[in-house]
Amino acid sequence: MKLKYNILTAALATMALASCVSENLDADQNAKFAEGSGRMALSVTQLEPAATRAVTEVDNYPVVVYNDGGQQVVSWNTVSEVPSSYLLSVGNYTVESHTPGVIQKKMTTPYYKGSTAMEITKDVTTNVEVVCKMQNSKITVSYDADFLEVFTAWEITLDDGSESNIALSFTNNDGTTPNPVYWLFEENVLQLTLNFRGTTQDGSTVSARNVLTKTVAAESYDNDSQNFTGGDGIVINFTPVESTSGHVTGITITATVTFDETTQPVSLEVGDNGTLTPGGGDDPSGGDDPSAGGDDTSITLNLPQNMTVNAGTDKSLGDTYIKCDNGIKSIKVSIVSTSDEMIESLGGLNTNYGVDFINGAEIVDNQSVVQLFNDLNQPLSVPSAGDIDYTFPIGNFFGLLGFLSGQHTFNMVVEDMNGTKKNGTLTLTVE
Repeated sequence: MKLKYNILTAALATMALASCVSENLDADQNAKFAEGSGRMALSVTQLEPAATRAVTEVDNYPVVVYNDGGQQVVSWNTVSEVPSSYLLSVGNYTVESHTPGVIQKKMTTPYYKGSTAMEITKDVTTNVEVVCKMQNSKITVSYDADFLEVFTAWEITLDDGSESNIALSFTNNDGTTPNPVYWLFEENVLQLTLNFRGTTQDGSTVSARNVLTKTVAAESYDNDSQNFTGGDGIVINFTPVESTSGHVTGITITATVTFDETTQPVSLEVGDNGTLTPGGGDDPSGGDDPSAGGDDTSITLNLPQNMTVNAGTDKSLGDTYIKCDNGIKSIKVSIVSTSDEMIESLGGLNTNYGVDFINGAEIVDNQSVVQLFNDLNQPLSVPSAGDIDYTFPIGNFFGLLGFLSGQHTFNMVVEDMNGTKKNGTLTLTVE
């Protein structure tokens, strides 16, 4: 119980500030009432990124009003709590609303957000509409029948080059028809780096790297035809390429994207005509491209199998062994959870310790991580840059997770001193 109590105590303080329902007017703002006031009449809608242009009313989205100095003036927990009109002093404001909770790099559901600037005029009711648009993108991978017949195991990663160092990963453990992932692109993402490693029925390995770019469509969700951005729907298909002798010589991919204002998917440009060839040597299309940091077989990342846990589960079952032959440079850990309470708790840890498990917490040389777990009576040590091996105890979270039903996925990205990266995931289920 103590682990849950300590983490949630920090989170609850943050939640209390974020969910204030009463008006928080400073002395300046109160003084402006002497100059006059007007009213705000608010509506919030959700705009779907689809050809139907469906607009959905929302009731459970939180609402916050900021003054022109960026200070919070008033907030409501849900749209349904906002009065039909609300008195504000004259001046300029911004109204913001979004999907409940905190947006994460990787999610299982879409996340919507919108903001609108408004001016309150004396003795006038100002009608304000906040349109919440999808902030993340839906990414789906699919495998044809030949692929599933040829490959017994595979790992596919998509790297958007973001500073979080978190890559999107699909493996055979996700099944033959994996669920879509909702991915948050940062600004100015012009290309996605696709890495593939697969094992065939005869034990051969196909390892390769390629790039996806957007060059075809005239417009996207935010009218930006070049950058990957919120609202895009990306589908990537994989088909093996076989020689006349029956051996697999590569992987052909086709990729499409559906934008906000297009009725049909359009093709994405894929490097090397859409074919990923087996890696080897200095072949620039292969997985051993020196500029990409080399072959990740030099990195060991032994994550446990996905498991069901409770507060009493032996925490040693969560030990994750990491070894880098060339020395450890970075270990980033991020957590995706279906539990709102868990997400709020992680937000509290970031506020109080500066350890951001939502977007990716650096473990190497991070004494804040040490302090955090010491305070939770779950001591651990962190590696130094250049260390060869390290064990990260995911089991330190079991005491908390045992009380938070849902699925909690730990994403880990390991980078060695040569810039080579390897990533993996572990999903803990609490029933």
